[in-house]
Amino acid sequence: MGVAARPAVIVALLTPFDAEGRPDLGALAAHVEFLVAAGVDALMPCGTTGEGPLLSDAELDSVVEATVRSAGGRLRVLAHIGRPSTQATVRAGRAALAGGANAISAVVPYYYAYGDAQIVAHYRALLDACRGEQVYAYTIPARTGNELSADALRSLAAEGLHGVKDSTKSFDRLLEYLACGVDVLVGTDGFVRDGFAAGAAGCVSALANVRPELFCALRDGEDVQDEILKLRSTLPLRRLKGAVGELVAGYPEDYRAPLP
Repeated sequence: MGVAARPAVIVALLTPFDAEGRPDLGALAAHVEFLVAAGVDALMPCGTTGEGPLLSDAELDSVVEATVRSAGGRLRVLAHIGRPSTQATVRAGRAALAGGANAISAVVPYYYAYGDAQIVAHYRALLDACRGEQVYAYTIPARTGNELSADALRSLAAEGLHGVKDSTKSFDRLLEYLACGVDVLVGTDGFVRDGFAAGAAGCVSALANVRPELFCALRDGEDVQDEILKLRSTLPLRRLKGAVGELVAGYPEDYRAPLP
């Protein structure tokens, strides 16, 4: 019997902005150095925590490229490139891979209501455009208004989808995804421990921007789930940048409007 792979700690990377409201790539690089030193496995720039939907296409490309450059091969970069349209998602996926990302992730398309057939077609187009690369789906129905069903995921797995980031906040759905034959990344801090025990390939956490060592300890077998839950209850997501600023000199606290 082979040895099970160690689950990966992936940071849902914040995007810092300078005084003019542009992505602050120097602050991003300093933050990446902090995360490298903490021992995390990978970074996911430009997702929900990274304010990806509020970035222009050019900004998205530049933040992904800066993350790759700052990681310098020491960490994997799983770039989030999901946009509302299939065409824009394909463009961003190709650009991220050309910029050095190790893998790409795309959120379930949002704003309009979509069924399984449309969602599968969306990801199929991305898979076809990026054939041979690692492509992940990302499901967060509370934000997108659309579900990624287990049947849709199973169909996409057969077409080459590598994995899914699950932010449904449903452990039952997590277990359904685990039965689909793809890597599952836990996107809910409340059950990272249980997700790892069930066979998840890793976690993607916003809190890991500030306390990466907690998630690395959990990955390495220490039961610190209660500490993670306590941190979640005392550190709202809109205070994450301020918390990073206490650890990384010069890290700015501003979010992009209309976020506070």
